Amino acid sequence: MKYEYIELHHVHMQDFMTLRPFNINDATTILSWCKDKHAFHLWSADRYKDFPAKPEEMMRQYEGQNMHPLTAIVDNIIIGHILLRYPSEDKTVIRFGFVIVDDSKRGMGYGKQMLRLAIDYAQQELRAKHITLGVFCDNLSAVECYKSVGFRITGMDSYLIDGEEWKGFEMELVA
Repeated sequence: MKYEYIELHHVHMQDFMTLRPFNINDATTILSWCKDKHAFHLWSADRYKDFPAKPEEMMRQYEGQNMHPLTAIVDNIIIGHILLRYPSEDKTVIRFGFVIVDDSKRGMGYGKQMLRLAIDYAQQELRAKHITLGVFCDNLSAVECYKSVGFRITGMDSYLIDGEEWKGFEMELVA
């Protein structure tokens, strides 16, 4: 009798993710994902005075009514963070910022999942007509992640970070 071996492929089911409002208790975990000053600037550009940042400084970034900071949760574990904000008074545009996924969990699809949830929230709950973001050109994995959920490059900017010029892409979600 001849036996055939059938190779079974494990299909990774995406874990169930939720977005909830960010609170100060999330800050220490989120800030810990920036292991060095370069990673910190890739995430926060020039928005923070000091590295490492303190939770109170993170809270100050989100003061004001046009800010909607969200924390991504999987199995009661903080896995990501994203800010949705209105850059102008007419509230037709939402700008994504401070987008980050736990560095030990990158490459597993969580970034895409978090972005899709944030896009849905921006369009359904916040009634955004356009969604934009900025990302540094050399942050290739982030650029590709944004492209994979429908963002397209619409322009370039440059920023002075620690005395160096950093180039950034301006991106917009294309429906």
